[in-house]
Amino acid sequence: MKKRKRRTKNHRQHSWLAPMALAGIALLSLAVWATSRTTQASSTVKPDAAVDGGPDLALAKPDTVRILIQTSPPRRATVRWGRKRLGVIRPPRPLFVERPRDSGPMDLVIKASGYLTVRTRAYTFSDSRVIVKLTPPEEKSKLFGYREEPVPSIDGGVPPAPPPQGPPMPLPAPAPTAPAPTAPAPTAPAQ
Repeated sequence: MKKRKRRTKNHRQHSWLAPMALAGIALLSLAVWATSRTTQASSTVKPDAAVDGGPDLALAKPDTVRILIQTSPPRRATVRWGRKRLGVIRPPRPLFVERPRDSGPMDLVIKASGYLTVRTRAYTFSDSRVIVKLTPPEEKSKLFGYREEPVPSIDGGVPPAPPPQGPPMPLPAPAPTAPAPTAPAPTAPAQ
């Protein structure tokens, strides 16, 4: 029978060291990878605030976000943010808008000729992609929340009176009226 080697007290105290070293190496490599991505992104950004872009555009700076806006089906469309015109979507290229990070939501209005106007919201938490589905006016009944337009009525919405049931009721006879009393004419005092 072989003798088993006894583990010493010193070995038990340092058994946690190997897994912790492995976890530390993994965290360090993750930090190096993340740093290289942000350095690469900040060195290749164009300074324009809103750009009609193409494939040559690089990543956004870390303190800004890039919002990509497209239409489906691809059509020429105007994009507005309130009164400000952000740009025009010219297919096949999308519209790129660069905004400060966490600057609040953007309520966008997209208009394309021959289609219904679309209102949507874009967020500035991170880089995002907004694809807007364009709907022709004749297909508006397929949209969620669609309601048929009410038919205008002549009577202002008052419901019609119910039809009379049974024979018509005779009108009551008017009550006799007595002549109204007349007041005596005022007399002038004698002088």
